[in-house]
Amino acid sequence: MASGKKLSQNPKLVAEMNKQLKKLEQVIENMDEKRGGIFLEWLHNQNKYLVWEENFNPLKLKKYKRGEVVLAHFGFNVGSEYGGMHYAVVVKKDKKSNPILNVVPLSSLKEGETSKDLHSEEVYLGNIDGLNEKEAIAILNQMRPVSKIRVFKPRLSSDALMLLSDAQLDAIDEKISSMYTKSEGNLRKMKEIEGK
Repeated sequence: MASGKKLSQNPKLVAEMNKQLKKLEQVIENMDEKRGGIFLEWLHNQNKYLVWEENFNPLKLKKYKRGEVVLAHFGFNVGSEYGGMHYAVVVKKDKKSNPILNVVPLSSLKEGETSKDLHSEEVYLGNIDGLNEKEAIAILNQMRPVSKIRVFKPRLSSDALMLLSDAQLDAIDEKISSMYTKSEGNLRKMKEIEGK
């Protein structure tokens, strides 16, 4: 990033910064302990990301494969947006120079749940080799781009690799297609649903 005049050299912006930081302090103090702790952890990470961003070069990281599982920090977000540290699957072929990955967050079935308990925006994947023993699901309505700065692992070509099977990727692709495109088959399904 090009270095220009610093914010600290603009008294008007410094005053606005102090005003907003004071408001933020009041908001954090009024959070319940658990939420406040999560927010403070995110603030710590966000500060690191802002420093790293100055010299970030995606070419120093590995090239991510479509179907690869990454552990990424989704941040502290508004409402029901996915947040925190979670595994996700890369759904678009990566260019090493691209600072962004397009991912779908992963979760697992809770105790007592089966694949029949899933929401319509989720895809059952079963076990993912190398991840854990839990049955995984992909959360399609939370698909999003993330900066590679947010990827905790893997970061280097030598790091352990976890990949979805072709069948697992196909299940995600089919769901993405049915949720976000107007293919002939999708339109027919929508009309059938509307007609019921």
